[in-house]
Amino acid sequence: MTPLDPSEIHARTRPVAVASMFVGELAWALVVATPVHEWVRRAWGAHPDGDAVLFSRGGRDLLVWLGQEDAGMSVTARTTLALLVVGVLLLQVPFGALVASLAFGRELAAPPAGEATAPTRATRALPMATAWKIGVASWLPLATLLAFSVLVSVIVLSLGGILAALVESGLTASLGDARSFTVRVVLFALFAAVAAVLGVVVDLARAAVVREIGIAHAAGTSEAGWRTMLRALRTAMATARTSLGRATLGWTGRFAVGIALIAIGFVAANGLGGRGGVALGGLFVIHQAVVLGRVALRASWMARALALVAPVQDAREAKRSSAT
Repeated sequence: MTPLDPSEIHARTRPVAVASMFVGELAWALVVATPVHEWVRRAWGAHPDGDAVLFSRGGRDLLVWLGQEDAGMSVTARTTLALLVVGVLLLQVPFGALVASLAFGRELAAPPAGEATAPTRATRALPMATAWKIGVASWLPLATLLAFSVLVSVIVLSLGGILAALVESGLTASLGDARSFTVRVVLFALFAAVAAVLGVVVDLARAAVVREIGIAHAAGTSEAGWRTMLRALRTAMATARTSLGRATLGWTGRFAVGIALIAIGFVAANGLGGRGGVALGGLFVIHQAVVLGRVALRASWMARALALVAPVQDAREAKRSSAT
Protein backbone atom coordinates (compact mmCIF):
# COMPACT_ATOMS: atom_id res chain seq x y z
CA MET A 1 0.00 0.00 0.00
CA THR A 2 1.46 3.33 -1.06
CA PRO A 3 0.21 6.92 -1.27
CA LEU A 4 -0.54 7.97 -4.82
CA ASP A 5 1.04 10.95 -6.50
CA PRO A 6 -1.41 13.86 -6.91
CA SER A 7 -1.39 13.31 -10.69
CA GLU A 8 -2.59 9.71 -10.13
CA ILE A 9 -5.58 10.58 -7.94
CA HIS A 10 -8.75 10.35 -10.03
CA ALA A 11 -12.26 9.22 -9.13
CA ARG A 12 -12.74 7.59 -12.54
CA THR A 13 -10.06 5.04 -11.69
CA ARG A 14 -11.98 3.82 -8.61
CA PRO A 15 -15.43 2.73 -9.88
CA VAL A 16 -15.75 -0.04 -7.27
CA ALA A 17 -15.21 2.42 -4.42
CA VAL A 18 -17.73 4.86 -5.90
CA ALA A 19 -20.23 2.02 -6.36
CA SER A 20 -19.77 0.84 -2.77
CA MET A 21 -20.52 4.36 -1.49
CA PHE A 22 -23.61 4.49 -3.70
CA VAL A 23 -24.82 1.10 -2.45
CA GLY A 24 -24.28 2.17 1.15
CA GLU A 25 -26.33 5.33 0.65
CA LEU A 26 -29.06 3.42 -1.19
CA ALA A 27 -29.29 0.80 1.56
CA TRP A 28 -29.60 3.38 4.29
CA ALA A 29 -32.09 5.41 2.24
CA LEU A 30 -34.32 2.35 2.17
CA VAL A 31 -34.06 2.11 5.96
CA VAL A 32 -34.90 5.81 6.38
CA ALA A 33 -37.84 5.54 3.99
CA THR A 34 -39.39 2.55 5.81
CA PRO A 35 -41.27 4.52 8.53
CA VAL A 36 -42.75 6.92 5.96
CA HIS A 37 -43.68 4.02 3.70
CA GLU A 38 -45.48 2.20 6.50
CA TRP A 39 -47.29 5.37 7.53
CA VAL A 40 -48.48 6.03 3.97
CA ARG A 41 -49.48 2.40 3.49
CA ARG A 42 -51.53 2.43 6.69
CA ALA A 43 -53.29 5.67 5.72
CA TRP A 44 -53.81 5.08 1.98
CA GLY A 45 -53.40 1.37 1.47
CA ALA A 46 -57.16 0.85 1.14
CA HIS A 47 -57.65 3.66 -1.37
CA PRO A 48 -58.39 2.42 -4.92
CA ASP A 49 -55.59 4.58 -6.33
CA GLY A 50 -53.17 3.90 -3.49
CA ASP A 51 -50.70 6.71 -2.85
CA ALA A 52 -51.19 8.01 -6.40
CA VAL A 53 -53.87 10.31 -4.99
CA LEU A 54 -51.14 12.20 -3.14
CA PHE A 55 -49.64 13.25 -6.49
CA SER A 56 -52.87 14.71 -7.89
CA ARG A 57 -52.77 18.30 -9.11
CA GLY A 58 -53.26 20.90 -6.42
CA GLY A 59 -52.12 18.50 -3.69
CA ARG A 60 -55.48 18.75 -1.90
CA ASP A 61 -55.48 15.18 -0.54
CA LEU A 62 -51.85 15.47 0.48
CA LEU A 63 -52.45 18.70 2.40
CA VAL A 64 -55.61 17.37 4.04
CA TRP A 65 -53.75 14.23 5.13
CA LEU A 66 -50.73 16.10 6.51
CA GLY A 67 -53.01 18.60 8.26
CA GLN A 68 -54.89 15.95 10.24
CA GLU A 69 -54.11 15.31 13.89
CA ASP A 70 -52.45 11.93 13.51
CA ALA A 71 -50.12 10.50 16.13
CA GLY A 72 -48.41 8.56 13.38
CA MET A 73 -47.08 11.76 11.87
CA SER A 74 -45.08 12.82 14.94
CA VAL A 75 -43.76 9.30 15.50
CA THR A 76 -42.77 8.96 11.84
CA ALA A 77 -41.09 12.38 11.80
CA ARG A 78 -39.05 11.67 14.93
CA THR A 79 -38.04 8.21 13.74
CA THR A 80 -37.07 9.46 10.29
CA LEU A 81 -35.02 12.32 11.76
CA ALA A 82 -33.21 9.95 14.12
CA LEU A 83 -32.46 7.55 11.27
CA LEU A 84 -31.14 10.42 9.13
CA VAL A 85 -28.72 11.50 11.86
CA VAL A 86 -27.57 7.93 12.51
CA GLY A 87 -27.18 7.36 8.78
CA VAL A 88 -25.05 10.47 8.30
CA LEU A 89 -22.74 9.28 11.06
CA LEU A 90 -22.56 5.64 9.91
CA LEU A 91 -21.93 6.62 6.29
CA GLN A 92 -18.66 8.23 7.35
CA VAL A 93 -17.18 4.72 7.27
CA PRO A 94 -17.85 4.06 3.54
CA PHE A 95 -16.93 7.68 2.87
CA GLY A 96 -13.57 7.11 4.55
CA ALA A 97 -13.13 3.91 2.54
CA LEU A 98 -13.85 5.84 -0.66
CA VAL A 99 -11.28 8.52 0.18
CA ALA A 100 -8.73 5.85 1.15
CA SER A 101 -9.27 4.10 -2.17
CA LEU A 102 -8.69 7.40 -3.97
CA ALA A 103 -5.56 8.25 -1.97
CA PHE A 104 -3.73 4.92 -2.01
CA GLY A 105 -2.81 2.09 -4.32
CA ARG A 106 -0.78 -1.07 -4.21
CA GLU A 107 2.39 -1.42 -6.20
CA LEU A 108 2.53 -4.18 -8.76
CA ALA A 109 4.99 -6.98 -8.20
CA ALA A 110 8.43 -6.31 -9.61
CA PRO A 111 9.12 -8.13 -12.92
CA PRO A 112 11.58 -11.03 -12.97
CA ALA A 113 15.25 -10.18 -13.12
CA GLY A 114 16.53 -9.55 -16.61
CA GLU A 115 13.26 -8.19 -17.99
CA ALA A 116 12.99 -4.60 -19.13
CA THR A 117 11.31 -2.36 -16.57
CA ALA A 118 9.75 1.05 -16.91
CA PRO A 119 11.08 3.82 -14.68
CA THR A 120 7.56 4.78 -13.60
CA ARG A 121 5.70 3.24 -10.70
CA ALA A 122 2.72 1.03 -11.59
CA THR A 123 -0.12 0.64 -9.09
CA ARG A 124 -3.43 -1.11 -8.77
CA ALA A 125 -6.50 -0.07 -6.82
CA LEU A 126 -6.35 -0.64 -3.09
CA PRO A 127 -8.30 -3.75 -1.99
CA MET A 128 -11.67 -2.65 -0.66
CA ALA A 129 -11.12 -4.64 2.55
CA THR A 130 -8.07 -2.50 3.30
CA ALA A 131 -9.91 0.67 2.33
CA TRP A 132 -12.73 -0.22 4.72
CA LYS A 133 -10.24 -0.79 7.55
CA ILE A 134 -8.96 2.73 7.00
CA GLY A 135 -12.55 3.98 6.80
CA VAL A 136 -13.36 2.41 10.18
CA ALA A 137 -10.19 3.88 11.73
CA SER A 138 -11.10 7.29 10.30
CA TRP A 139 -14.70 7.28 11.54
CA LEU A 140 -14.30 9.30 14.73
CA PRO A 141 -12.25 12.22 13.32
CA LEU A 142 -14.41 12.27 10.16
CA ALA A 143 -17.64 12.35 12.16
CA THR A 144 -16.22 15.04 14.46
CA LEU A 145 -15.16 17.20 11.52
CA LEU A 146 -18.59 16.76 9.94
CA ALA A 147 -20.31 17.85 13.17
CA PHE A 148 -17.93 20.80 13.42
CA SER A 149 -18.68 21.80 9.84
CA VAL A 150 -22.44 21.65 10.42
CA LEU A 151 -22.15 23.69 13.62
CA VAL A 152 -20.02 26.38 12.00
CA SER A 153 -22.33 26.56 8.98
CA VAL A 154 -25.40 26.93 11.20
CA ILE A 155 -23.71 29.72 13.18
CA VAL A 156 -22.58 31.59 10.06
CA LEU A 157 -25.95 31.27 8.32
CA SER A 158 -27.84 32.25 11.47
CA LEU A 159 -25.69 35.35 11.91
CA GLY A 160 -26.16 36.13 8.24
CA GLY A 161 -29.93 35.79 8.50
CA ILE A 162 -30.12 37.99 11.60
CA LEU A 163 -27.81 40.67 10.19
CA ALA A 164 -29.58 40.66 6.82
CA ALA A 165 -32.97 41.11 8.51
CA LEU A 166 -31.67 44.00 10.62
CA VAL A 167 -30.13 45.71 7.59
CA GLU A 168 -33.36 45.30 5.62
CA SER A 169 -35.46 46.83 8.38
CA GLY A 170 -33.04 49.73 8.66
CA LEU A 171 -33.05 50.46 4.91
CA THR A 172 -36.75 49.96 4.20
CA ALA A 173 -37.67 53.58 4.91
CA SER A 174 -34.98 55.01 2.61
CA LEU A 175 -34.79 52.40 -0.17
CA GLY A 176 -38.26 50.90 -0.18
CA ASP A 177 -39.37 47.30 0.27
CA ALA A 178 -38.06 45.89 -3.01
CA ARG A 179 -34.55 47.34 -2.85
CA SER A 180 -34.10 46.67 0.85
CA PHE A 181 -35.16 43.05 0.29
CA THR A 182 -32.60 42.78 -2.51
CA VAL A 183 -29.92 44.02 -0.10
CA ARG A 184 -31.06 41.40 2.40
CA VAL A 185 -30.77 38.60 -0.17
CA VAL A 186 -27.33 39.73 -1.33
CA LEU A 187 -26.03 40.04 2.23
CA PHE A 188 -27.31 36.60 3.17
CA ALA A 189 -25.79 35.17 -0.01
CA LEU A 190 -22.40 36.52 1.09
CA PHE A 191 -22.69 34.70 4.40
CA ALA A 192 -23.76 31.54 2.54
CA ALA A 193 -20.62 31.86 0.40
CA VAL A 194 -18.51 32.15 3.55
CA ALA A 195 -20.16 29.01 4.94
CA ALA A 196 -19.45 27.18 1.68
CA VAL A 197 -15.76 28.18 1.75
CA LEU A 198 -15.49 26.99 5.35
CA GLY A 199 -17.02 23.70 4.21
CA VAL A 200 -14.35 23.44 1.52
CA VAL A 201 -11.62 23.86 4.14
CA VAL A 202 -13.21 21.18 6.32
CA ASP A 203 -13.31 18.82 3.33
CA LEU A 204 -9.59 19.42 2.86
CA ALA A 205 -9.13 18.45 6.51
CA ARG A 206 -11.21 15.29 6.01
CA ALA A 207 -9.06 14.31 3.06
CA ALA A 208 -5.95 14.90 5.19
CA VAL A 209 -7.38 12.76 8.01
CA VAL A 210 -7.94 9.70 5.82
CA ARG A 211 -4.59 10.07 4.08
CA GLU A 212 -2.69 10.38 7.37
CA ILE A 213 -4.48 7.41 8.92
CA GLY A 214 -3.78 5.40 5.77
CA ILE A 215 -0.08 6.25 5.92
CA ALA A 216 0.02 5.23 9.58
CA HIS A 217 -1.80 1.98 8.73
CA ALA A 218 0.77 1.18 6.05
CA ALA A 219 3.59 1.84 8.53
CA GLY A 220 1.94 -0.27 11.23
CA THR A 221 1.53 2.67 13.63
CA SER A 222 -1.45 4.48 15.10
CA GLU A 223 -2.23 7.68 16.98
CA ALA A 224 -5.13 9.20 18.87
CA GLY A 225 -7.91 10.36 16.59
CA TRP A 226 -8.05 13.87 18.03
CA ARG A 227 -4.33 14.40 17.34
CA THR A 228 -4.81 13.26 13.76
CA MET A 229 -7.81 15.57 13.41
CA LEU A 230 -5.94 18.61 14.73
CA ARG A 231 -2.98 17.96 12.42
CA ALA A 232 -5.39 17.54 9.52
CA LEU A 233 -7.01 20.89 10.32
CA ARG A 234 -3.60 22.55 10.34
CA THR A 235 -2.77 20.89 7.03
CA ALA A 236 -6.08 22.08 5.58
CA MET A 237 -5.38 25.66 6.71
CA ALA A 238 -1.90 25.50 5.19
CA THR A 239 -3.38 24.17 1.94
CA ALA A 240 -6.04 26.90 1.95
CA ARG A 241 -3.39 29.61 2.23
CA THR A 242 -1.94 28.61 -1.13
CA SER A 243 -4.76 26.82 -2.95
CA LEU A 244 -8.08 28.09 -1.57
CA GLY A 245 -9.06 29.60 -4.93
CA ARG A 246 -8.43 26.37 -6.83
CA ALA A 247 -10.19 24.32 -4.18
CA THR A 248 -13.22 26.61 -4.12
CA LEU A 249 -13.50 26.61 -7.91
CA GLY A 250 -13.22 22.82 -7.98
CA TRP A 251 -15.98 22.47 -5.39
CA THR A 252 -18.21 25.11 -7.00
CA GLY A 253 -18.13 23.50 -10.43
CA ARG A 254 -19.12 20.11 -9.07
CA PHE A 255 -21.75 21.69 -6.82
CA ALA A 256 -23.33 23.38 -9.85
CA VAL A 257 -23.46 20.09 -11.76
CA GLY A 258 -25.01 18.43 -8.69
CA ILE A 259 -27.74 21.09 -8.57
CA ALA A 260 -28.42 20.47 -12.26
CA LEU A 261 -28.84 16.75 -11.55
CA ILE A 262 -31.31 17.51 -8.77
CA ALA A 263 -33.25 19.73 -11.19
CA ILE A 264 -33.42 16.84 -13.66
CA GLY A 265 -34.76 14.56 -10.93
CA PHE A 266 -37.33 17.20 -9.94
CA VAL A 267 -38.58 17.55 -13.50
CA ALA A 268 -38.77 13.76 -13.84
CA ALA A 269 -40.73 13.48 -10.58
CA ASN A 270 -43.22 16.10 -11.76
CA GLY A 271 -43.68 14.31 -15.07
CA LEU A 272 -43.78 10.71 -13.87
CA GLY A 273 -44.84 10.96 -10.23
CA GLY A 274 -48.01 9.21 -9.15
CA ARG A 275 -47.93 6.62 -11.92
CA GLY A 276 -47.21 2.93 -11.84
CA GLY A 277 -45.73 0.40 -14.21
CA VAL A 278 -43.11 1.56 -16.66
CA ALA A 279 -43.37 5.19 -15.53
CA LEU A 280 -42.59 4.25 -11.93
CA GLY A 281 -39.69 2.07 -13.03
CA GLY A 282 -38.33 4.88 -15.19
CA LEU A 283 -38.62 7.37 -12.32
CA PHE A 284 -36.73 4.99 -10.04
CA VAL A 285 -33.93 4.60 -12.58
CA ILE A 286 -33.69 8.38 -13.07
CA HIS A 287 -33.59 9.03 -9.34
CA GLN A 288 -30.88 6.44 -8.77
CA ALA A 289 -28.89 7.81 -11.69
CA VAL A 290 -29.07 11.24 -10.07
CA VAL A 291 -27.87 9.82 -6.75
CA LEU A 292 -25.05 7.89 -8.44
CA GLY A 293 -24.04 11.02 -10.34
CA ARG A 294 -23.87 13.03 -7.13
CA VAL A 295 -21.80 10.32 -5.44
CA ALA A 296 -19.41 10.37 -8.39
CA LEU A 297 -19.19 14.17 -8.16
CA ARG A 298 -18.45 13.89 -4.46
CA ALA A 299 -15.70 11.35 -5.18
CA SER A 300 -14.30 13.64 -7.88
CA TRP A 301 -14.20 16.55 -5.45
CA MET A 302 -12.46 14.48 -2.76
CA ALA A 303 -9.91 13.34 -5.35
CA ARG A 304 -9.24 17.00 -6.08
CA ALA A 305 -8.99 17.75 -2.35
CA LEU A 306 -6.51 14.90 -1.88
CA ALA A 307 -4.39 16.15 -4.78
CA LEU A 308 -4.20 19.59 -3.15
CA VAL A 309 -3.58 18.29 0.36
CA ALA A 310 -0.98 15.60 -0.42
CA PRO A 311 2.04 17.85 -1.21
CA VAL A 312 1.39 20.08 1.80
CA GLN A 313 0.88 17.11 4.10
CA ASP A 314 4.04 15.39 2.91
CA ALA A 315 6.07 18.59 3.32
CA ARG A 316 4.76 19.12 6.85
CA GLU A 317 5.46 15.49 7.75
CA ALA A 318 9.01 15.73 6.39
CA LYS A 319 9.57 18.89 8.40
CA ARG A 320 8.19 17.27 11.55
CA SER A 321 10.37 14.19 11.06
CA SER A 322 13.53 16.27 10.53
CA ALA A 323 12.76 18.27 13.66
CA THR A 324 12.62 15.11 15.73
